[in-house]
Amino acid sequence: MKGFILVAHGSRRVAANEEIAQFAQSLFSGMSTRFDVMGHAFWELAEPSLADAIDQQIVAGATSIRLFPYFLAQGRHVVNDLPSVVEQKREQYPNVSITLSPHLGALPHFAHWLGEQL
Repeated sequence: MKGFILVAHGSRRVAANEEIAQFAQSLFSGMSTRFDVMGHAFWELAEPSLADAIDQQIVAGATSIRLFPYFLAQGRHVVNDLPSVVEQKREQYPNVSITLSPHLGALPHFAHWLGEQL
């Protein structure tokens, strides 16, 4: 069973976190043929945490989970924090494949696509 988690920073503003949840639902509508369970998580300031979201998907039966960092740049969270949680969860669940995708800003052709939208 395949899982997918969109990981965002999180905000003190409830409306910002709700916006991420709504965006995630829109994104998932086009991914339902590739993933069995999908969710979102926040690095800080909001729930669910990344660790909790991974645990929830594993309880639901996921045997592989792909994480997508919804971050534009290689800040501390992308470079250090997220990989640290991934490594902890890999150790906790050695039979589950947990993959950290490139962050949003690193996606090939993202800048070109964004330029066309603007």
